[in-house]
Amino acid sequence: MKRIDPRQLISKQKLHEAYLTMQLKGQEQFTIQELCDTAEVTRPTFYKLYKDTQVLRFDIHESVLAKLKAALTIKNPKPLSEMPKTEMPENLTLLFEHILAEHTAYEAFFVHQPDAIFINGVKEVMKQYVTDGIYYSQSQDRMLRVKIDLIIAYVTGAYIESIVYWIKERYETSPKEMASTLIEISLYGPYVEQPSV
Repeated sequence: MKRIDPRQLISKQKLHEAYLTMQLKGQEQFTIQELCDTAEVTRPTFYKLYKDTQVLRFDIHESVLAKLKAALTIKNPKPLSEMPKTEMPENLTLLFEHILAEHTAYEAFFVHQPDAIFINGVKEVMKQYVTDGIYYSQSQDRMLRVKIDLIIAYVTGAYIESIVYWIKERYETSPKEMASTLIEISLYGPYVEQPSV
């Protein structure tokens, strides 16, 4: 694998941040020179790294999605029956911490100017996470009330909409609270259990 010059990595980061900042400020159309001025890098540096702003945009997608995938990799898989309740939200907490760390990308591509390619990339990573979670929890197919593919689609969609909700509420709920709430809803539904009469 080709080693990247550390100075190029810094320039890439500056260009990523400048691109996202300009998007969030409503500057959907801008020149490469304007982008370079905002990022404080030279035009030749930009062209060493990217052919155009579309390639830069896709590089931001790839970078954020790689971090999302790393955050959602289940590192200590175990059956649901062996998992203490306090451990259940751990991986999902990492999801919300990741979104907070990369908030400019999610605000730009999820809310400000929804980007179907990026959103679909997030969906694919989330779908794999949900699929792995069901597999590792060792849920028996015979115990499921509906098809497993429908469960995966339903939970993935719920998580995606929860991300949008969280961004729009300006991250008022902590990552841990968001994760715990979604786990509760996934396992027990949204209703408070009524005492039996």
